Amino acid sequence: MTEAVSTTLAILAIALQGVLVAFLGVVVVAPVWGVARRGRDAVRRFVDGAELALAWVVALVATLGSLYFSEIADFIPCRLCWFQRIAMYPLALILFLAVIARDRRGAYYAVALPVIGAVVSLWHLYIEAHPEAESPGCRIGAPCSTKWIDEFGYVTIPMLALTAFAAIATLLVLALRPPPAPDG
Repeated sequence: MTEAVSTTLAILAIALQGVLVAFLGVVVVAPVWGVARRGRDAVRRFVDGAELALAWVVALVATLGSLYFSEIADFIPCRLCWFQRIAMYPLALILFLAVIARDRRGAYYAVALPVIGAVVSLWHLYIEAHPEAESPGCRIGAPCSTKWIDEFGYVTIPMLALTAFAAIATLLVLALRPPPAPDG
């Protein structure tokens, strides 16, 4: 069962990474070709009004996934995993409340958490790749260099977290911006 869950989450993460790369292409690369505004506006119209709900879904799946790994699969969270959870779990609650209240200001309250979580995830990925850089604090309990899952050669638990944090941050930035002007 754990293998099926980790593979499913890895596939979802890879799909989400593809969406994020495509979005980045529209925002960063497209200006060179002169189609940036149309591409950005098309993406924004596609998700307009659903940014917080989509961010909440990502935060909820990440939260439930981390709880599955620790409570059902019995993976012991390391110190860096706990810091990532500290950034992710409140996002699920804050974004849920913002969606229920239909209050886009929830993005302001939440936007720092995925940024902080992404930084911790990046450091965790570095530690996985360079176990010799692991601090003594990371060696207490479960070492931070332990790869509990390793799907498709690169999707580990901190990569799942980084993908979720990047998607949430992107959606929150979209929610913070005013909607595009109507065509006409």
